Amino acid sequence: MSKKRKSIFVKFISDSLTFLDAALSIYDKLQSGKEPFFSDVRSLEYQKIFNLARSFETLSKAYLSAYGGLITYPALLVAKARKGSQDTSRYEQKVINSLETLVKQSLDEKKIKENLRHDPVGKSQIPALLRATAKFLKQLGEREIAKLYEQVADYLEQGNRTYMQLLEIRKRILSVIQLKKAHEQLLDIIEKCLQSGSEDEICKNLPSDAEKIFGVYKEKPYLVDQILTMLDLGIQEMFDAMVYTAYLAKAASIADYSAGRDENDEKYLEEVRDHQKEIIEFIMKYAQINKEFVKSDELDEFMREIEDNARHHFSRES
Repeated sequence: MSKKRKSIFVKFISDSLTFLDAALSIYDKLQSGKEPFFSDVRSLEYQKIFNLARSFETLSKAYLSAYGGLITYPALLVAKARKGSQDTSRYEQKVINSLETLVKQSLDEKKIKENLRHDPVGKSQIPALLRATAKFLKQLGEREIAKLYEQVADYLEQGNRTYMQLLEIRKRILSVIQLKKAHEQLLDIIEKCLQSGSEDEICKNLPSDAEKIFGVYKEKPYLVDQILTMLDLGIQEMFDAMVYTAYLAKAASIADYSAGRDENDEKYLEEVRDHQKEIIEFIMKYAQINKEFVKSDELDEFMREIEDNARHHFSRES
């Protein structure tokens, strides 16, 4: 009997891996060329797609809060690096308010299942958070990232999401999400604050371990460079996961039953099938990491504590 999980995060991660296992099992069976015992090949193809889509769905339900942090991080980083003016503070507050709404959504397992259903990215606060952050980014002069955010929000909110649109967004993510320069600007600010002892507001708000961070930067710049490169890649991949989840939301709704599907549904499912290899390759990278997460009782307990503390925080505010 499998161990009962405590945190919403690990529960959904575990579900994602189970759906992926089911999809891969069908994939291997179809690749072997053996005829199904009772059904037909096309039906099995669609069941594979259904399980693959559900794997992305539950993955994104686990990472809802993480997506929120990912979306807001570039704007908050740039604001710090450029010493954002008072004119931008109200935009920043709107971003924070929207992020709080998303975090609240991510803490209610029942509402996640009932309200977000098969489209956790499109039906959650994420599109609104993207738009709020885009406005903030425009105020900071980061128009390219802002345009990307608006493009992603448009994609999440539209009914007919195509793979060509997904590829276009992924290309833009790769070219636009380049935050190394902003990180370096922030490190320069830390250096000036530490050396001058300035009483500027930004210096007062530096983290307590800023000196330690700067020490690593000066002693091992190559290591910091590698970390910043990996951070950019991580942000890019999480954006990719969001748009993949959105693209496959329809499959999670229609692929398990043949009844009620129309010609457009069939065309869409065939499109998913045509691109299944790259979709599977993408989620397999997450699965390798998530497999270790699920094994860790310590992580499960840690995430449960975080979730409980967040609920307590929001209950005191209401």
